[in-house]
Amino acid sequence: MSELGSGVYVFGEKHNPPVLLLHSSQSASSQWRDLIQRLSHSRFVIAVDLLGYGKAPEPEAVANFRLADEVPRVVEAISALKIDTAIDVVGHSYGGALALKLALEQPFAISKLAVYEPVAFHVLADDSPGMIEIQEISQAMHGKDAEECTRTFVDYWNSPGYFDALPSKIQALMVKQAAKVALDFDALLNEPKRLNDYAAVEQPVLLVQGEHTRRSAKAVADALSTVISDLKRESIAAGHMGPLTHPSEVNDKLVQFINA
Repeated sequence: MSELGSGVYVFGEKHNPPVLLLHSSQSASSQWRDLIQRLSHSRFVIAVDLLGYGKAPEPEAVANFRLADEVPRVVEAISALKIDTAIDVVGHSYGGALALKLALEQPFAISKLAVYEPVAFHVLADDSPGMIEIQEISQAMHGKDAEECTRTFVDYWNSPGYFDALPSKIQALMVKQAAKVALDFDALLNEPKRLNDYAAVEQPVLLVQGEHTRRSAKAVADALSTVISDLKRESIAAGHMGPLTHPSEVNDKLVQFINA
């Protein structure tokens, strides 16, 4: 492993085909440690801490924060590595939504996309059950202190009482990230792209989802499946946090797709 600075890590030999890993909110690139181990013998793996997580810097501006604010950091990492071949991109949740944006806009060449429950809420109709549900969670966090916001967020994506059962050290770290989680929500809900825009995604896409996920995440997967032409769906017996709770099952599908 080598760290390029500010939470950008590379693994494996540079002459191997590259793959970029993007993590979820309330996490860091370290969430992919099992996948990195499985890929790095045959791939050049680039794992990036997104803004406000891991060793990445905090966002420079918080007003009107959008997914576009995450893009320069990723592009700079690719440019610094002087990669001139198409890259496979893997993303989970918030990182999955960012991966879709990258595939659509292609600031660098992307060959295929593997995402676990990308939470691109902006593809949902305002009056749809999935959008209403996630708006209710967003509203439940509004005006609350950092700990209560974190409890609401973590329990929604896991189960009631999940946050309170965590070790205090983990709770404290999560609470510290609450402000960035709020910005992530804003970015996901207010991204200017809409569902029909994603019809322009030409790369093969694998979309994996948990069988026990939330309505909002399932609704996004259903919506994207109607417009992305080369999209394959898979599922595992897990929830939204499958890449962390069931890494072996999730990574089996990701590796198979990436290496196909």
